[in-house]
Amino acid sequence: MSTHGQVLDIQELQLRAEGCTRIYAEKESGISAKRPVLKRLLHEVKPGDVVIFAALDRLTREGPYRTLAILELITSGGATYRSLAEPWADTTTELGEVLAALVGYIARKTRQDIIRRTSAGRQRARERGVKFGRRPKLSPQQQALALTRRLAGERPETIAQSYKVSASTIMRLKAKPS
Repeated sequence: MSTHGQVLDIQELQLRAEGCTRIYAEKESGISAKRPVLKRLLHEVKPGDVVIFAALDRLTREGPYRTLAILELITSGGATYRSLAEPWADTTTELGEVLAALVGYIARKTRQDIIRRTSAGRQRARERGVKFGRRPKLSPQQQALALTRRLAGERPETIAQSYKVSASTIMRLKAKPS
């Protein structure tokens, strides 16, 4: 279920009509990372089990990569799966296995393409002088002064208090190469 306001009746009836004897029900958004019932199902699934779900979007709403990762966890444990809403998502048949492998291949290739394009985009941005990561808590002048104070023997905790930062921020300061 996606929200607490929805009811499980229809999905449960569909699953019972398919002969399901054990039903894992969870009223949690498919986007949420906190899915204890899904985690329990993935932990308890055994070789030979058939995991049947009303529709693929009941597994997750995090996109095709997360969906495929969950399906991979099911099959890697020796179980199969079947979606009532998507007949092609059925690894209990040979054709379903082939289609699932094809969809998995396409998703992996798409993911690799996305990674390659974003890496190239980050590289172009770096070449244009774009800085990545969090902004420094201290200005370059503050960093230089804090480093000078630390090298002169002042305690990092004392320096940190004067700039309202942590002592570890002061400890990470390094002399800039000339």
